[in-house]
Amino acid sequence: MSEIVYKYMKIQNRPYSINEIVSNLHNEYGKTAVQKAVENLISEGKIFEKVYGKQKVYCPTQDSTYDVEELMRIDKELQSHANEVESKYQELEKEIKVQEALLTSMKSSITIEEARKEKIILQQNIAILNNKLDELMEASGTEDLTERKRNAERALNEFSREYVKRKRLCTEILDCILDNYPGSKAELYEEIGIDPKVVQ
Repeated sequence: MSEIVYKYMKIQNRPYSINEIVSNLHNEYGKTAVQKAVENLISEGKIFEKVYGKQKVYCPTQDSTYDVEELMRIDKELQSHANEVESKYQELEKEIKVQEALLTSMKSSITIEEARKEKIILQQNIAILNNKLDELMEASGTEDLTERKRNAERALNEFSREYVKRKRLCTEILDCILDNYPGSKAELYEEIGIDPKVVQ
């Protein structure tokens, strides 16, 4: 297994991560086996490991005949490759977070089966309330309470408008008195016997 991995990496002569080696060997060998083979090759000095942030990449050990410029080129290629892998890793992390948030949201939501049960319960409650309404209507001697409700709403609106009008008149009168009153507004209200909440 070690020879297969070394031969492939020697021919390609470029850096790879463990996952890329497994993929490029057409997934014929498991990740654990490839990892072990890589560790053996490192111990034999045939390949070396470089760590860039969270990423580890591996490259075949170069012959000493390579000059400094060639080694710098290889190191630059390693760095570029590591940056590319790191970028993919960050994208995957973001996607995982999105999927985790979606999963959490789905877990907190009710299932379709629960929604169906809830619907049945609500329908039963509506039926019970409708029966109670029918009984109340029958007991009151009327078949429809809608008109009575409308009349009550009209009366309430009329009384509310009248109250606002009178409250405004009262406030204007109190403001006129305060113009020449020697004390504060609170003192005037207390003297007259007005609850401040009523005219606020």
